[in-house]
Amino acid sequence: MCRAASDVRRPPILGSMMGKSHALSGAVGWLGGCAGLVAAGHPVGPVAVVAGAVVSSGFALLPDIDHPGSTVSRTLGPVTRLISRSVSDAAGAFGKATCDHCDRRPGQGGHRLITHTVPFALAVFAIAALAGRVWGVTTSVVIVGFAVWLATHTALRPNTRAEIIDALIPGQVRGKRARKYAAALGSLVAAAVVALAVREVAEPGASWWWVGLAAGWGTLAHSLGDSLTHWGSPLFWPARIRGCTWRTVGTPRWMRFRAGGAVERWLVAPAMGLFGLGAAYLLLAPFARTYLG
Repeated sequence: MCRAASDVRRPPILGSMMGKSHALSGAVGWLGGCAGLVAAGHPVGPVAVVAGAVVSSGFALLPDIDHPGSTVSRTLGPVTRLISRSVSDAAGAFGKATCDHCDRRPGQGGHRLITHTVPFALAVFAIAALAGRVWGVTTSVVIVGFAVWLATHTALRPNTRAEIIDALIPGQVRGKRARKYAAALGSLVAAAVVALAVREVAEPGASWWWVGLAAGWGTLAHSLGDSLTHWGSPLFWPARIRGCTWRTVGTPRWMRFRAGGAVERWLVAPAMGLFGLGAAYLLLAPFARTYLG
């Protein structure tokens, strides 16, 4: 059994990194991995680089489906809010059943439980990799489209997404309610366009198992990012850490920062952006030397 709640210390602040930071971490991590492979003499195709970055970015938002107030829970309004509440309730019940003495803050529900663990990321990897392996590009472009759909909700403002529909049917998107629905439809259109583009350039008969790596990495990147904040994440469930299976772990406390605070906005996010630019340069340099002399 876990240690008594009175013995389990919890940091005072509960929060999750901003959606943009999560999405950026997924994409940047994938680009960095691809750059490392290229530097080691293992070429990575452009489709894998771009599609993988997109998938990693979108799936880096997925773990917060256990939080009804998250970006991913608002993507389809009441539909995804209902799904989010159901996941949160199920995760909370599962957490209580497996560790009755764990201390949970009032109103936290199932947030930062099973969806913020390494086993969950491995499960996402296995499912997506198997789908890519067995059904190839057809299933993989659906995964790409799903990731784009998620990513657009944090990368693009609602008005920007609504403009996509306004450009397709000029003058028909009028009023607040119309723009709200147009924003949701704009995300779907963007997802469909990117997915179809990937399908067009994909090599026929190629194995797409690697899409599981991108999906799994994006999911894990989210939890790793939350481990940098005050609350941490129960990454290593079901391993017992100091007597508790849901013990949150993270960087040393003096290195952690407040979610959505100045450190994240002005230090962490820009640092990830610079790392991503460096990785992109390493990936583009061979192409530039070959085709641009």
